[in-house]
Amino acid sequence: MDPLLIHIHVPKCAGTTVEKHLERQLGKVGFWSPPKRSRKVPLEIFGRKYHAIPPGCPEQVRAISGHFVGRSIEKLFPERRIIRSITLRNPDDLMLSYYNYRSALYLSENLNAYSFALFMRSTRMNLVAHFLLERWFELPWVRMVQMSDEEKAALLDTMLGALDYVVDISETDALISSLSRELGVAEQAPRANVTAERAKNMRWKLITFDELSEKDRLLLESRVTLDRYLWHRWALKEDVVFNASSPHGFLFSECVRPGYQVQRRVVRRYGLTATVLGNR
Repeated sequence: MDPLLIHIHVPKCAGTTVEKHLERQLGKVGFWSPPKRSRKVPLEIFGRKYHAIPPGCPEQVRAISGHFVGRSIEKLFPERRIIRSITLRNPDDLMLSYYNYRSALYLSENLNAYSFALFMRSTRMNLVAHFLLERWFELPWVRMVQMSDEEKAALLDTMLGALDYVVDISETDALISSLSRELGVAEQAPRANVTAERAKNMRWKLITFDELSEKDRLLLESRVTLDRYLWHRWALKEDVVFNASSPHGFLFSECVRPGYQVQRRVVRRYGLTATVLGNR
């Protein structure tokens, strides 16, 4: 029986490039991107976040990827040899890419962009780490709040150590080539990145790290400590040890984050500045 590829699609880590290549090569039956389980209630109340019905017979599915895939999906394919992969990225570049993507998107919808500081405060701390804990490990929000950063790092170390491919985004082409050989399909894939083109069309100037204020850089650094460790340890293969900087940072951030999300919506719709709303 054919092997089954599962690519864990972390946001802004070239996952769209991987997915589009797999869909082109395998078709809509051979490639499955499970959709969100529900759009009517918050996903936090579920363990499994994905809709667990394949597009056809499970035997026809050869590759799976998407933002909502959890490890329980493997139970649908008990007899298959599973190949697991993930792409990680420098968290500074990831958060800036995410900010630029959202800003360009909102402008394309005739809405307003907002400050980088408001974006960071309204976005979950250690976005990658908590994305993996919530989506792949299928942990509830309450459990994530209860865990220390050291516990999260240990769990994620075990998870990443069990994957077949863990690479930096700069190695995306090589990863696609390796995965394609596993599946017996073409190895070349064009890049899929709409942010730069969308920003160009909407006249959004892509913000770089060098253009951030010192205050914004410190804010960014304080909110990606665990993500930075994971990137260095697993994507760059460096011998590093995780040292938590704030034992209660995640809980506090989650308690105040809804207020910043409300501010973000007001700025996005009405164009009020983040300074007026008390963001700075």
